[in-house]
Formats: sequence, structure tokens, C-alpha cells
Amino acid sequence: MHRVGGVAPLAGVWEKRPGKRTASDLPWHHRVVPEQEWPDDWSDRKAGKDCAICRALAQVDGKDSGDNWVWIHDGGFTRTYLERHSRLPGYCVVVWKNGHVVEPHDLDPDAAAGYWRELLEVGRAVEARFQPVKLNYQMLGNWVPHLHTHVLPRYLDDPAPGGPLPWGSHLSTELLPEIEARAQAQDLRRLLDS
Repeated sequence: MHRVGGVAPLAGVWEKRPGKRTASDLPWHHRVVPEQEWPDDWSDRKAGKDCAICRALAQVDGKDSGDNWVWIHDGGFTRTYLERHSRLPGYCVVVWKNGHVVEPHDLDPDAAAGYWRELLEVGRAVEARFQPVKLNYQMLGNWVPHLHTHVLPRYLDDPAPGGPLPWGSHLSTELLPEIEARAQAQDLRRLLDS
């Protein structure tokens, strides 16, 4: 376990809660992520070798999205897809489309402003179309280190109302039917193009 100044970060937390305790009883900022290691090829991934997002961007002008994503929109800096393996209607992924970039601070100021502007436009479109109670923007890149942001609409009945979504709880093993996914993507495209 990681220690800070010789003390485990959770020391004293368990003692303050009576009865049976689990990690989910802890405040979100005290929860421990299960141990795992960075992939052996992490340096290669960061350098763009075999990048899944770069491959998706290179497909027939990016609009042939495959089974998991449906293309929504291209801006000057980003390409937006609708995720089909989602329990949350309107879950989009906004990706940097102008080459392999890992971190937003790697962009020059104009490109960074363009990325954020287009990301926020997607958020507004998702909010207008799906009317969630909240939007979460998750910029991770811990598995695929290519600049992208998950735009996650939150609903009253979602997997973690009032708290952060545990990773994976927003995903479904079932694909959103293609006709429905394409209709949602078209609705969002109209909003983004207006």
C-alpha cells in the first residue's frame, strides 16, 4: 500500500465508522484503486505506435466508425463519436484529430482553445438532445494515450447518482441498435451544425 510520510492514506478512516465497512463506505477521494501495472509497451503507446484512435481516424475519412462507435461530427480540431456500448444515452467520445497527441498541454494555445471550444459544443448538444441532470467530462488516456475526452451524461437513475461513475459502470455488453445509434448521432450532428 502507498504510504505518505510513513502512514497509510486510509489510517484512521476505518476506525471512525461503526459496523461492517467496505471500500464503498469511504468518501470517493479515499477509495483505493486495485493494483495494476502500466502496460509493458506504454512508451510505444505514448509515441503513437499502433494507436487505436489514430487507426479509427484514418478509416475512410473517419465516418466508417465500426461496431463500437458511430461518427457524429468533425470540427477543425476534433472528431466526435457516439458510443454504442453505453448504458447512458448520449455518451460521446471527442478525440483530437490532427495527429497523435497525448496531453492537452502538448497543444499550442490556439489548438488547445479549439479543442476545448469544440468539446464544450458537444457537451451543449448532448445536454440539449438528452437533457441529463449533469454532464461529466473524463479525460483519461490511461489505456489509449491519445488525447480524447469522454462526455458522459448523468441521469437520475444512472449507476452512481450523485457521485463519480466507477469506470465501466456506464458501459453495456449490449450494443445500442444501429438504427437508434444513427438517429441519435444525426440529432447531435444537426445541433452541432446549427
